[in-house]
Amino acid sequence: MTKLIIVRHCQAEGNLKRFFQGKIDSDITPNGRAQIGAVTELLASEPIDVFYTSSLKRARQTTDGINVYHNVPVKTDDRLAEINAGDWEGKQLTDIEKEYPQEFSDWRNAPAVFKAPNGESMAQVYDRMKEAVDDIIRENEGKTVCIVSHGCAIKCLMCYLHGWKVENVAAVPLGTNTSVNVVKTDGINLPEIVMENYTDHLEIIH
Repeated sequence: MTKLIIVRHCQAEGNLKRFFQGKIDSDITPNGRAQIGAVTELLASEPIDVFYTSSLKRARQTTDGINVYHNVPVKTDDRLAEINAGDWEGKQLTDIEKEYPQEFSDWRNAPAVFKAPNGESMAQVYDRMKEAVDDIIRENEGKTVCIVSHGCAIKCLMCYLHGWKVENVAAVPLGTNTSVNVVKTDGINLPEIVMENYTDHLEIIH
């Protein structure tokens, strides 16, 4: 049985200032550093064998924080990166809603059909996250793996791990920064969702 601990990165500038980050390599915020501390303590006693992270620094810095207590290998996989939002990247969400009303409505209300202008579709993100986690499970049978990724990407990943197609992605709640999901899988049967969007560790910093 393989155990997956799936963590959303800490708060970064885009989360704070309400612009669409996507592939922008935003700096983390002071609150983000506090979130890393909280999730690091939460996972300190977990027997993590290996980390997989996107190369974006908000994910990598979250990974490095958690790894302080583990000192295990970190593998970078850009299939775990956030959605490429094309023309939206760097724009304020309020401006996006005005300039792209239909696409913004899809993003909020019908994410399964969403496609960023000159960017990725939700289906493309789902496919690459599915491929990435299938590889991770196959390569780490019987181990505990911590995956650090991004909001939209994790939404697609959890949709897949629930056994759903991308058409059901709207049913998956978007986790906040450093929310934690725990999944157990034998790589054959439907995975067991043990924990989804856990955030109790953040109470100490609010």
